[in-house]
Amino acid sequence: MRRRDFLAMGVTTAGMLAAWPVLAQTGGHKRRAAVVIGVKKAGKLPVLNGVTSGTRSVANWLEAEGFEVRRLVDDSKPVRASEIFDVIEEFVGRGTLDQLVIYFSGHGFLSGYSEHWLLSKAPDNPNEAVSLRESVELARESAIPNVVFISDACRSTPDSLGTGRVRGSLIFPNRGVARDVRADVDQFLAALPGDPAFEVALQESVAAYEGIYTACFLGAFERPDDTMVRTVNGMRVVPNNMLKSYLEREVRRKAEAKSIKLRQIPDAYVTSGETTFIGRVTVPAPQPSPAPPDVPTIVDVAGLALKRVGAGILTAALPRLPEGTIAHTAAEIGFTTAQDAILGAPETRQFETQTGFVVSGARVTLAICNPKMRVQVLTQGDGHTVAALVRVEPAGMAAGSVALGFSDGSGAVVAALEGYIGNVVVGAGGVSNVSYVPSRNNWRWADYEQHRARINELHAAIATTARFGLFRIEGERKSRTARARQFGDTIRILKGIDPTLGLYAAYAYSDADLIDQVESVLGFMRDDLRTDLLDVAMLAGALSGSRRNDAYGPVPFCPLLSQGWNLIRARGVRMPPEVDAARDYLRPALWTTFAPGGMQILTRALLEGRLR
Repeated sequence: MRRRDFLAMGVTTAGMLAAWPVLAQTGGHKRRAAVVIGVKKAGKLPVLNGVTSGTRSVANWLEAEGFEVRRLVDDSKPVRASEIFDVIEEFVGRGTLDQLVIYFSGHGFLSGYSEHWLLSKAPDNPNEAVSLRESVELARESAIPNVVFISDACRSTPDSLGTGRVRGSLIFPNRGVARDVRADVDQFLAALPGDPAFEVALQESVAAYEGIYTACFLGAFERPDDTMVRTVNGMRVVPNNMLKSYLEREVRRKAEAKSIKLRQIPDAYVTSGETTFIGRVTVPAPQPSPAPPDVPTIVDVAGLALKRVGAGILTAALPRLPEGTIAHTAAEIGFTTAQDAILGAPETRQFETQTGFVVSGARVTLAICNPKMRVQVLTQGDGHTVAALVRVEPAGMAAGSVALGFSDGSGAVVAALEGYIGNVVVGAGGVSNVSYVPSRNNWRWADYEQHRARINELHAAIATTARFGLFRIEGERKSRTARARQFGDTIRILKGIDPTLGLYAAYAYSDADLIDQVESVLGFMRDDLRTDLLDVAMLAGALSGSRRNDAYGPVPFCPLLSQGWNLIRARGVRMPPEVDAARDYLRPALWTTFAPGGMQILTRALLEGRLR
């Protein structure tokens, strides 16, 4: 009987299945499978000499752990996206797997806060890459209790790779959302998917990161700390959720031994529980756990910032270091500067129309809106000390799309919300923050004024953490649900005052696979705003298979946050052709920002009435 059918009957649970002996067989097949992908040469990019040995070591180790391993390495022929998909489709189709591991070693880049793996024909063929974020979405619907992605990809800037138009492929089959059978998806990445400043140029990336991460990952099972080891079914193992601290420490140590100063730290986002593991311990006696390192990471910085505002959703063990030490690191990596830029953004208290935008950091030369509304640039600003003022006349509409053009030809698309003033902060790479506050002459003002200081601090901490790729709810499902409930209590009264808090919450809930909480945010915001933000509606599944086209939403006509672009296909959302074409011109910013070519496409479509 296939697992999907078995679970649907309610006969067992994923938790019970995860506890079964890992080397068991069924129907001639092993219950654990792995796809090991190695691409040392992508297009005309430099050869990564460590790929072959790294993939061989990982494949041999997995086979020794009882996995059925398929090796897709470019030693003899190119690695193609269709080949990866076919192998994974076969594994998923069996309906009997307990665990599936996907390992990749090769060139990688970041687009819209999602990692992409370059295959043999990339970047010339924009489809010959793997879109990790989208593949994670589909992996959750695979009915395999645990899916693990391990990426030893050197993270380079898209510009240094020529990958501006590479969108990649999805490597899991599209089986539709199944709420009763959700996979725990664990991700082990060589670098955080955060601020573009943490990326490095191609040559530096190749020299610095090759082979380090894979060696450290395998070392976790050969030389684990004693606190990492658990006994499951009589075997001494290292659970997935015990790997994070070890990898952070060992990757840094190995890099320093090679005289490499890392600007990236490895990332582990684990949603499985204590009994889920990949490998057994291979030494008789694990090493004593070392003292905590005295150098904080961005995880410590983000964890402390969220904890201070009552949003402790990360699992960072705070306080493990003095706050002064963490504050020094926060200033050194730019976290403090980013947070201060949000807190110090100029505010305009009201427009006579109760609706508009204040833009700091860029001169606004153009504003075009939904044809049913009216918009006017009152003050262009100077991009430095003088903010731009953009007034919107809602004309009876609850919301609409507004395209803001900046003096360098780039721009952003934001949502105009009746009764709110949007504060837009533009940095070197694009829009780094958008927040909404009620206009002083709007009925919401009194509530905002009462909670103003706390709202501003909460928003600055959340927005900055999101910019560095760390605003997420960690832990196994039970603890994630508890953290989500606590976080919801923290912002529930505020979501109607600052809609971006609801937006960030929806993304965090979605990343944690907490579908009910996403739908709760959608309903709350719809009642309060009389419209849907496109991102929230997409995350809640309200746009799947069709595109709503009524007078009240969703708004704007494209995702507000850059990471939303990497969910469009996996969520089955149909975008207007002009929006799809403009995607090729996205800039690396937290909030959707378009280069001049993309703004030209969108403004023309808005003026001609083809977009709302």
